[in-house]
Amino acid sequence: MDIELFCFDWSGVISDDRMPVYESNMRILESYGIPRMEFDEWLRQTTMTPVEFFRKFGIDDEQGYLFSLYKKHLEEVISSGIVPKPYPDAKDVLSFLKREGKMLTVVSSHPKENLVKEAEEYGILELFDAVDGSSSDKKENLERMLTAFAVDKRRFLYCGDTVYDIRAAKEVGVLSGAMRTGYHTGKRLSRENPDFLFHSLSEIKDILR
Repeated sequence: MDIELFCFDWSGVISDDRMPVYESNMRILESYGIPRMEFDEWLRQTTMTPVEFFRKFGIDDEQGYLFSLYKKHLEEVISSGIVPKPYPDAKDVLSFLKREGKMLTVVSSHPKENLVKEAEEYGILELFDAVDGSSSDKKENLERMLTAFAVDKRRFLYCGDTVYDIRAAKEVGVLSGAMRTGYHTGKRLSRENPDFLFHSLSEIKDILR
């Protein structure tokens, strides 16, 4: 299969930031007088964006304010020592794809400033042709990527770790890759019938062989 552009979600795909994201979410809930939940229960309730998660609990403050609040808490959590880490095979896989002449991009709801900083720390920022963070509508972001890089839809693969990523890819009409290393379970992802279901980033290499 001749895929030209590999687009990745960030959290749960390239960067394992589940613990800092969980902790920042819980601190925000507590600031609104809502008790924190266990990590596994939070995973079951994760949504495409932090704001959508907060809305489920009746937090209806303006979207921009909630994103800035989330970013503030996330930075505080990371400063306290609860830090995101790259998946062990991330740099190897991205470097392999780049050597194969593929275009690499990111579409993520993760705050762009944090995303870029993490990518720099991981030593992989220079491997990406474009980075789109702070997304509140991944469908819109994917359509913009499709136009910007002028790639045929069936040569564009979006890899994400949630059902929302798979749905966004399908709505745009590009190939969908579900990554089982992140926020949603393989069982939950498989119900969305993605084009690919990966157990790790390393399995992406197999579709080029």
